[in-house]
Amino acid sequence: MATYIYKTGKYFSGGARMLGWVLAVIGVVAVVKGVVAGALLFSAAIITQLTYAAVKFDLKRATFGQGVQLFAYFFGADQPLPGLDFLYLKRNNYSQVAESRGSMATFYSSRFDGFLQLADGTRLHLLQHRIKEVALQHMEKIAQDLDVPLRDLTDVRP
Repeated sequence: MATYIYKTGKYFSGGARMLGWVLAVIGVVAVVKGVVAGALLFSAAIITQLTYAAVKFDLKRATFGQGVQLFAYFFGADQPLPGLDFLYLKRNNYSQVAESRGSMATFYSSRFDGFLQLADGTRLHLLQHRIKEVALQHMEKIAQDLDVPLRDLTDVRP
C-alpha cells in the first residue's frame, strides 16, 4: 500500500503555456542585460510549463485528492476514498470548428479517455490519448498499481 500520483493533463491552457515561452525569452534577455526582474519572469515561465492537473491516491490512509502537481509536490485537498470499483477506457469523438471570413471547416477526431469508477458512483478522469495502445498501456499500469480490474469499452456503442 502506497501513495500514487497520476498526471491527468496540463494545468495551464495552450495560450498560457505559449505566454510562458515568451516570458522565458524575455526573462533570459533581461537577465543577460543585468535586470534582476528577468529571473522572476523566467521563474513564472517554468511554472507554466511544469504544472499539471493530477489525482492522488493514498491507499494506506484510504484517501484521494484532485489538485495540482508542481515539480514533485502535490497541492490539493484529500477526501475519503469510498472504494475503487474498476478502471475503463472509452473512445470519445470530438469536433472542432475553424472559422474564417470566407469559409468554415469542422475537424473530427477520436480520443481515448481513461476513467476510474469509485464505489460511490463518482468517476475520475485519468488520461486522454490519441492512440489506443498507448492509452491502454497507461491504464494497465494504473490498474496494476491500484489493484483494480480494467475494462476496455472502446468498441461498445452507446
